[in-house]
Amino acid sequence: MSPSKQWVLPSGVAFVTGGARGLGKAVALSFAREGCRGVTIVDVLPDDVLEATKQEVIKEGAKCLAIRCDVTDEAQVEKAVEATVAEFGRLDYAANAAGVAGPLGFTTAVDAAAFDKCLKINTLGVFICMKFQLRQMEKQQPLTLVPQRGAIVNFASVNSIMSGSTTVAYTASKHAVYGMTKTAALEYRQKNIRVNAVSPGFVYTSMAATDGSLGDPRLAEAWAGFEARQGRTAWPEEIGDAVALLCSPKMSLVNAQNLVCDK
Repeated sequence: MSPSKQWVLPSGVAFVTGGARGLGKAVALSFAREGCRGVTIVDVLPDDVLEATKQEVIKEGAKCLAIRCDVTDEAQVEKAVEATVAEFGRLDYAANAAGVAGPLGFTTAVDAAAFDKCLKINTLGVFICMKFQLRQMEKQQPLTLVPQRGAIVNFASVNSIMSGSTTVAYTASKHAVYGMTKTAALEYRQKNIRVNAVSPGFVYTSMAATDGSLGDPRLAEAWAGFEARQGRTAWPEEIGDAVALLCSPKMSLVNAQNLVCDK
């Protein structure tokens, strides 16, 4: 790290769920670039994918811990947070990016099990992660002169403030994420822990390019409309930088907000 650079983030420790690829990976890399000394990435993806991202984070100047973890499993999440503290001593910034798109279809056609799976990962997963992140953050003293014990950014979506046909499960899950974000922010503001949400629109990730979702005409049409309105493609790195900024003590009065990243 260059000593002359003005870092967005003081030398703290970050924890990123869904951190092995896509938007989570972009956040982990932004945390490393912007001054974090340690970054933990957790994901359900195979070890080789986790290891590859770990090496990229290290190249950006931070130490990195890579952990296979299911965010819907309380015991696994608790152990991941404990491992982070054991390795780095504290937990300053968290980004809860793990999520799935969920089933597409009109409300009457969506299978209840698929609906439940979407909410379990997107909503319950965020709740579980916040639970253990907050427990650790409230134990520790602020890292900087600005009284901030910790900062959490939960991944919502533009679907947290609007909706679209055939997205009943995803929209429900993301509205819930923003609701939980506001609740936690109010509960922990007097302990100097900030909780915000970020709501990307369509962002071009390697997962979107390869998982076949863009082959669905409904998503393809929505994506085309988004890019036409925006005038260009949105990239994961832009979301990563937005999350890093939200976590920064420079944003010390920003709490319970939903940063919509949809130009």
